[in-house]
Amino acid sequence: MKSLSPAQKNTILTMLDSGCSAHFIASTTGVHASTISRLHSKECSELQKSSGGYPKKLSPTNVHHAVHFITICKAENAV
Repeated sequence: MKSLSPAQKNTILTMLDSGCSAHFIASTTGVHASTISRLHSKECSELQKSSGGYPKKLSPTNVHHAVHFITICKAENAV
């Protein structure tokens, strides 16, 4: 396995700090994404990972409002 130079490590860590994804960093630097993920877990374990997925369609306020209407029987169904 080829080791990373200190300059490459610094570049990758800087990009991770700025919030770039491992795949974006891999396409930019030419280092494999799994190497970047491994470096991330060793050096920057305190950084948060992206939660992924789609954002929720309803806000917590809208959900509370809908539950309230259903429980007081003002709505016939959940739709």
